[in-house]
Amino acid sequence: MDLEKMIGLLNEDLKNEWKHLRYYLHHASLVQGLHCEEYKEFLLKAAAGEMQHVTQFSDVIVGLGGTPTRDSNDFPIFHDPKEIVRYALQMEEEVVKNYVQRLADSDALGGEDGAWLHIFLEDQIQDSRSDADHLKQIVRGFHFN
Repeated sequence: MDLEKMIGLLNEDLKNEWKHLRYYLHHASLVQGLHCEEYKEFLLKAAAGEMQHVTQFSDVIVGLGGTPTRDSNDFPIFHDPKEIVRYALQMEEEVVKNYVQRLADSDALGGEDGAWLHIFLEDQIQDSRSDADHLKQIVRGFHFN
């Protein structure tokens, strides 16, 4: 693993973080139905967390000598809170898997950059896994899967 390839992989992760930010912001306005105000508040809080992730990944990429992407992966549109939350859970579970792989990539990179990235990615895994676990609790309350 070389540094240029690692920066490219981190930019792919950043695209997902942009996606999450946009998804939560967009759906905060679209959510409908019973308790829509509570879901809106929840989604806006999630967007604030994603903004931190976007900033963190961007800073890491710049620190490694790269240029952070401003591109975003696309996402589907929902109005029903159940569908919004269920897709949010899928997104969080996906990035946890990606970050576990990226952790192995950072080990392959080695050196100071690899060690630093390892610690950074452990924090990202912990944060995203915590978000996924919280979303699982919400989804379980929907009585569907």
